[in-house]
Amino acid sequence: MKVDKDTLEYAEQEGLSVLYDEKLRKAIGSFGGKPTKKDRILNALFIAAVVTLFVVEIFWRNVVGTMALDFAVLFISLKLIYLIHRSAQISHYQFWILTAIELKTTLLLETVQKMSAQSSGETTGGN
Repeated sequence: MKVDKDTLEYAEQEGLSVLYDEKLRKAIGSFGGKPTKKDRILNALFIAAVVTLFVVEIFWRNVVGTMALDFAVLFISLKLIYLIHRSAQISHYQFWILTAIELKTTLLLETVQKMSAQSSGETTGGN
């Protein structure tokens, strides 16, 4: 049995696309969902630090001046910068995923068109 070149190329592409799909699933799974243990620990430490600084500012204003309040505002600013960075990162990956889906759809459309052309060629050639 002889296999034509297009079929071999398609099989090779399909094999590579399976690996690509697995990588894509891994990448998608790493975004969103439940926060990791590391994220929960960092958030807890951040909240504890900000609350502590505000309490120090309220009760020991004469000792530390406004330094505790300044550090609390600094920590909140850093957290906002981090959240903006993560949001931009997620937007980038969403764009990447949508581009990958578009590429896969285009490849499938080309394959269907080739198959359609082959089947119409076989029906007209066979008569």
